Amino acid sequence: MRTFILLLGILISNLFLSQEKSNIQYITGIVFEIVNQDSLSPLPGVNVRFSLSTYGTASDKNGYFKLPYTSSNKQLIFSYTGFQTDTLEIKNNQPLEIVMSEGKILEDLVVEFKKGGYRFSKIDPRNAHIIGQDELRKAACCNLAESFETNPSIDATFTDAVTGTKQIQMMGLSGKYVQMLSGNIPIIRGISILNGLKQIPGSFIHEIAVSKGSGSVLNGYESMVGQININLKQPDNAEKLHLNVYLNQGGRSEYNAFFSKKFSNNWSTTLLAHYEEQQIVNDRNKDGFLDNPLRNDYVFHNQWNYRSKLIHMELGVNGVIGKIESGKKQKWFDTAFPVILPDYGVDMTTNKINGFAKIGYLFPNDDFKSIALQFSSTYNNQNAIIGMSDYKGKQLSSYLNIIYQQEVGKNKEENFFKLGASCQLDSVNEILVRRYEYDNTISGLSFKWLEIVPGLYGEFNHSSEKIGVIAGLRADYTSYYRKYFLTPRIHLRYSPNTDLAFKIMAGSGRRNPFMIMENIGFLASSRKWNLNSYGLFGLGQEYSWNFGAAILKEFTLFSREGTLTIDAYHTFFENQLVVDLDESAREVDFYALEGKSFSNSFQAELNYNFNRRWSLRTAYRFLDVKKQYQSGLKEKPLLSKHRGFVNIACSSRKQNKSQWKVDLTTQLIGSQRIPYTGDNELPFQLKTRTENFLVTSGQITRIFSPKIDAYLGLENAFNYTQSNPILSSENPYSEHFDSSLIWAPIFGRMIYIGFRFTLKD
Repeated sequence: MRTFILLLGILISNLFLSQEKSNIQYITGIVFEIVNQDSLSPLPGVNVRFSLSTYGTASDKNGYFKLPYTSSNKQLIFSYTGFQTDTLEIKNNQPLEIVMSEGKILEDLVVEFKKGGYRFSKIDPRNAHIIGQDELRKAACCNLAESFETNPSIDATFTDAVTGTKQIQMMGLSGKYVQMLSGNIPIIRGISILNGLKQIPGSFIHEIAVSKGSGSVLNGYESMVGQININLKQPDNAEKLHLNVYLNQGGRSEYNAFFSKKFSNNWSTTLLAHYEEQQIVNDRNKDGFLDNPLRNDYVFHNQWNYRSKLIHMELGVNGVIGKIESGKKQKWFDTAFPVILPDYGVDMTTNKINGFAKIGYLFPNDDFKSIALQFSSTYNNQNAIIGMSDYKGKQLSSYLNIIYQQEVGKNKEENFFKLGASCQLDSVNEILVRRYEYDNTISGLSFKWLEIVPGLYGEFNHSSEKIGVIAGLRADYTSYYRKYFLTPRIHLRYSPNTDLAFKIMAGSGRRNPFMIMENIGFLASSRKWNLNSYGLFGLGQEYSWNFGAAILKEFTLFSREGTLTIDAYHTFFENQLVVDLDESAREVDFYALEGKSFSNSFQAELNYNFNRRWSLRTAYRFLDVKKQYQSGLKEKPLLSKHRGFVNIACSSRKQNKSQWKVDLTTQLIGSQRIPYTGDNELPFQLKTRTENFLVTSGQITRIFSPKIDAYLGLENAFNYTQSNPILSSENPYSEHFDSSLIWAPIFGRMIYIGFRFTLKD
């Protein structure tokens, strides 16, 4: 009887277990790779796991995989050495077919994808977000400086009212403290820090990765408040042919062409060309100065890619030829000091050539080990005549970086370290001669220097369900100052659940100031340059610390998804070049910081999809940026403490592959402090603060087919402009002339149209 009862118990237990097992749901699928343009082949050995789980499987010889499925598993990650890691949103347990694309080695920014052209990363410990092509097209962006119009974290402003030069700001600090990268290689530095922004056409860009706070040590020591990595179009992610024509009311026209070709399974190429011109004279405010400089710009980019199972290689060259003419009348001069005093003119030229190479090698016997080499060399020649000032600048920069990556531990996809060595070379020659007509004096500056900075670094990365870590340390040596310096950085993430992430970060950064080019807007004035200097450009390396925290929360409201991000940062400088406009309205003083210099920033941003066709992005930002000047601790001038941002986008239903898209952006710009003008004569004195104002822009896009679309846009819809952007515009050679005090738009309302043709297959 006991034996019978025991056998009966075992039988009943097996029945229950069998029933429970039968209730388990599975998700299945097949993973493919592209053999050629027309065929696919099953890909074995692909790692498949859910995003918030360490459990996973691998595809078999037929590319087939099978995993237990629950409704809480929302994202499936596919990874395989030599291929681009892909993340797929899971809605049900229907069978899947996945096509893996050959990927890039040692990508610095890993992003958890969220559909749309603007997305945040929960997985990356850094406070990072991606601006995709759909987002870039909302403002028909023409160049990099104009690519952030729908981004509440980054501002783009003019340096002055004459030259047309733009600069960006992040956390209330100048773009010179933001490290600019292209394909994770440093660019737009040195004498190209300002003009370089307009030398990258928006149509060349695949996406822009923005990371707040000190960045990765892999890319150097110059990231002080953030990194912006521009990923250009590649043969694997771009169209075969793309044409874009842009025209605006002010007479600006742009023509862009992109071509890609895959010659074999290994070799492919891209060719990008850009031409921009402005030949129509605009002077809406009747001050005698051109509102928009006349210009001719040529940009080209050619890249060759090689892909195999073990080797990835990118080789390329790009160049820029640019000319700007502006001033009081359409009359310019070739020499700095003509015999007869001319009308105030501006003549700026740029000639730049860059070559680069990226080579990655995957170890054949270890799927978790790779080594990569990055190289770039740039020659930049910039000349400018601004009134009676003559500037000539030349810079040769070369960059070499070697990176070794090794994944370690039981779960190798969770832990890996990077070790590397880099070397940055800069040879710079700058000459500035200024003549002040009102008192018949001449001053000059000349900087000629060579600096070589070799460095070593290491970085550890951990990414698991709840914890993410990026911890790095650099050690560099500057030949110019003959000293070593360290750059530590750390980023931490804690995710208590799938919808919430807490991030904290800290790090330091250093950079050499380029005093003349970074302050070229002050050449468009009669301000005398006073230097209280020592060391390179007055003080040596600028040195800062950055601390930050961020919260990212995904939520569902009325069955629709949304994202809330809140971040706060504190940045302080231990050494900094101070540019002081408050001692006198007719002078600009340069000296080394003695005392405090800090930036406190707070930003809350909400992204919400009302439905499939309507979306909202709104943000509020507060900035507290102060510096110790000779006259005391003061708020940074020409910077709004408060800024509000609203973007609304909608799209119609697709009908026969055609569609309408509408986008509207409004920004509230808070009051800004105006530098001291009290020692000017009364007609040339300004108020101490500006008023609040709104800037609204919108765009309508008509998609006729997958190949053809057109757009119509309106910038500065309410036509708000600064009333007198140029002091003493009637007499630009007087002591009161100043076009550098810019806080609002100059041109006013502007209509633009454009046309795109795209051939994908």
